[in-house]
Amino acid sequence: MEISDSSSDAVMMEADIVHHTHNHTDDEDSSVYSAGMVPDMMWKIREDCERLMANYNESEELYCPPTFDGWSCWNATPAGRISVAPCPYFITGFDPQRMAHKVCTEEGTWFRHPQSNLIWSNYTTCVDVEDLEMRQAIVNVYIAGYSVSLIALVISLAILIGFRQSLKCTRIYIHRNLFASFIINNAMWLLWYKGVADQPEVLLDNRMGCKILHVLLHYFLVSNYFWMFCEGLYLHTVLVVAFLSENSIMKWFHLIGWALPAAVTATYAGVRASIPEETNHCWMEESRSTWILSGPVCLSMLTNAFFLVNIVRVLVTKLKAPNTTSYNVPPHGHRSSEAQHRPEMRIDGQRSDEVDGRTNGHVPALTHSSGTSSHRTSTSLNGLRKAVRATLILLPLLGLHYVVMPFRPEAGAPGEIAYQIVSAIFTSFQGLCVAFLFCFCNGEVLKVLRKEIVRYAATRKVGLQNRRLILRSQQPMTTEL
Repeated sequence: MEISDSSSDAVMMEADIVHHTHNHTDDEDSSVYSAGMVPDMMWKIREDCERLMANYNESEELYCPPTFDGWSCWNATPAGRISVAPCPYFITGFDPQRMAHKVCTEEGTWFRHPQSNLIWSNYTTCVDVEDLEMRQAIVNVYIAGYSVSLIALVISLAILIGFRQSLKCTRIYIHRNLFASFIINNAMWLLWYKGVADQPEVLLDNRMGCKILHVLLHYFLVSNYFWMFCEGLYLHTVLVVAFLSENSIMKWFHLIGWALPAAVTATYAGVRASIPEETNHCWMEESRSTWILSGPVCLSMLTNAFFLVNIVRVLVTKLKAPNTTSYNVPPHGHRSSEAQHRPEMRIDGQRSDEVDGRTNGHVPALTHSSGTSSHRTSTSLNGLRKAVRATLILLPLLGLHYVVMPFRPEAGAPGEIAYQIVSAIFTSFQGLCVAFLFCFCNGEVLKVLRKEIVRYAATRKVGLQNRRLILRSQQPMTTEL
């Protein structure tokens, strides 16, 4: 599983096709292509071509000498002729059934591109246009999804901050940090694509600024995952911990959500910077050091998967229980030891049978149920439906759709495009989904908003009435003689 969630893969493939087909030159050092872009077979092609060049003997006729351009080996070609070679099969988006060509000029030298003045091979004919258009469409899905999600998340965060006096609980604090990580991550991705990935000249310049942007992008991406982990950790903690200190747990969450990703990303940046062949093209290509990021992220998602299974298990068990006794939950998230053993899950203000506005519906409680066998059967079915609903709600919050989705197929493999499309939709619109589930459709948030609307309407009504009274009092009094 990749840390990029396939978004950077789609961008990299599309940018690579567009950039290299128009700008690939013999003067480029082939070592800049990482293992993620060019397989080991390329090095065999290079070795064979070097032997061909070493054995080349100049003739009396004018020829362009053999050369290796980083992708293909070009044999000696008579002056004024065009040499052809099969398109590289290892470049994503190229059709290996097509032919690339290289021009040998009348002077016996290989053609140089007029803009760069570098020896140039024409791979533009290799592009699978349908594949390129499809990958561009996938990138457009990412752009649209991240943009819409960004707007929704900004509105959601503004609501949570604007009504922070009415929405005081640990769950809302965690939501605010999660939304902030989503907002910055989405904004950074859009900035990265528009400012770096979609600008070939920036990739070629390979300046420090774009590398710093790459590191920041991955920091906020890791932070986003870790705040999803904090959401799952909190939900699980209130089920198993009898006495929970809200202040101390938020300190730990801030360390996990913001500080730990900084340490992980700094380690990744240091290791990658020490590998010369992985420091080109603004670090856009895949790297062996990516696992420094992927490892902790995968671990956090697997742990969230465990949290989800255990949460749903407890929920189903509690809802199926034939007889339980109702207890009140102590304030501030503290629960009695007896309540600890009979928890019932609430998700953002929606408990299995009521809405709890005081704690935003995330502190486990106990309910009372009794009745006939048919009533218990109905309760069981109803509980199953609620467990399924809880699962569907928690999946986007905890980022677990990445776990249930299959691992990414190899580039060009059957089903790879379908995977990219599904991944683009899930990844880019995840922020929108979270904004709706945990703000726009949150029972407690809606309650506060309705209360504020009623208060505003009442205030406005009183203001209009007072204004009418003032206007009437200012009218001149007339008397009849």
